[in-house]
Amino acid sequence: MYKIAIVGHGKDKFTDESARKAKELITKILSRENHQHKKEICLVSGHSPVGGIDIWAEEVAKELEIEMDIKSPRQHSWDGEYGYKARNIDIASSCDECHIILINRLPPNYRGMRFDNCYHCAKHANANIPEHVKSGGCWTGWQAYSRNKDCTWHIIKQ
Repeated sequence: MYKIAIVGHGKDKFTDESARKAKELITKILSRENHQHKKEICLVSGHSPVGGIDIWAEEVAKELEIEMDIKSPRQHSWDGEYGYKARNIDIASSCDECHIILINRLPPNYRGMRFDNCYHCAKHANANIPEHVKSGGCWTGWQAYSRNKDCTWHIIKQ
C-alpha cells in the first residue's frame, strides 16, 4: 500500500475560489492516472477539526474509492498524549509521500492569528519554497522531509 499524506490549511484561510483550486489539486494528486505505476494507494489525513485540506482530501478519497488512514487528534492542543504534534509526527512517519497545500496570503475577512512569514520554512532558508501563510501542515511537511519522504509544497494564490 502506497501512502499519500495531504496536509495544509484549515477552511477559514481559503476564499471560495482558492478552496475550489485546492479541491481540484487534491483530485489531481489522488487520481489513479498519477499512480498507475504503484499498487493501491491510501490517503493519510489528519482529520482537522477546522476543516479545509484534510477534510477535502477525505471527501475526494471517498469519491475515488481510495482507502484512508485517518490520524484524528485525541486532544485539540499541540501537546498531549495524541494532540496535534503527535498526530502530525504520525502522519509524517507513516506516509510515503507528502503534499502540503497552502495559500500565499490570508483572505481579507480572516479573523485568526497572523504571522509575518512561515517560521517553519524560515528554518530552511535554502529550500526555495514560495512565500505562504504559516501552517501546521507545513511543519508536518518538514517532519516528513526530515524522514526522507517525497514532499511537494503547493502554494495556491488568492
